[in-house]
Amino acid sequence: MQQISMKQFAPIYVLMGEEPYYINKIVEALESNILTEDEKMMNLTVRYGNDTKSNKNGDIVGHIINDAQRYPMMSEYQVVILKEAQTVDKKDVFDKLQFYLQKPQPQTILIIAYKYGTIDRRKKWMQVADQMGVVFESKKLYENQVEQFIQAQLRQHQLSMDNDAVRMLLELAGTDLSLIESIVQKFSILLTDNKNITAALLEKTTGMSKKYSTFELQDALIAGNVLKANQIILHTNEPIQRIIVTLFNYFANLMSYLYMADKSRATELLRIQPWAIKSYEAGARRFSKMQTFKIIGYLREYDGKSKGIGTADNDDTKLLKELVYKILH
Repeated sequence: MQQISMKQFAPIYVLMGEEPYYINKIVEALESNILTEDEKMMNLTVRYGNDTKSNKNGDIVGHIINDAQRYPMMSEYQVVILKEAQTVDKKDVFDKLQFYLQKPQPQTILIIAYKYGTIDRRKKWMQVADQMGVVFESKKLYENQVEQFIQAQLRQHQLSMDNDAVRMLLELAGTDLSLIESIVQKFSILLTDNKNITAALLEKTTGMSKKYSTFELQDALIAGNVLKANQIILHTNEPIQRIIVTLFNYFANLMSYLYMADKSRATELLRIQPWAIKSYEAGARRFSKMQTFKIIGYLREYDGKSKGIGTADNDDTKLLKELVYKILH
């Protein structure tokens, strides 16, 4: 991004990976910085991987190569972008880029945006692209990295957020970085005096209920509070599979924590924020190694049942009741 802002452009950008947020950001930066609005009229070509008109003969890559070989009109550069490249049916057609990269048009900047997956770096054309241009892999963030992303967004907008509110935002947005950015930007406009975002304010603004979040269920299980756990599963709107994923991540980390020789390094090894360690300390007091091992097995079992494996019962509330009973007993 620094290179782009300094007008230091590469002849080809291959942007790929499971996290679309950073791919979108880089494409937006390139679109904004290479050409002026007037230059874009004649020198910006955008195609899409699932463009049926261009992909009629399965050769959309041939089309973008033809686009790239043209010369710019009254501009230093022309820009050719293939968006949603992952939707191209025949992935081997990208191999044709090897021939273009042997003698690229020096005034063309070619951008391939390939989301939700990666292209084999062993491909000859990928090796050439890596040598002469930019190959960027946008990886999914771990939970603690998402928290760091939230804090970075807050600092950027000179905001702060309570720990409970951070947990609620994680519950609401998961790893959707674009949604997190949008929510923080909304608060930067709404809050003029007090710049701190509380859980109550987040709930009021987003319509999300803290009372029945998955993290509340997790806390109730750690505390052994049978009544509260059952109240939550009766009123939660969260899908069962998302609840199971959240609980599985916690108990898998708890198992690691229980076997950890040096618990002073827990936040580093588990990749969690310092304030979150209290839940693992409490969990270690509540559950033994064997209990935690069995709970992980229950979560796997009910993940399968929630998908119709081994049971004809698709009542999510009933399945959650059974799961909670087994965890607490």
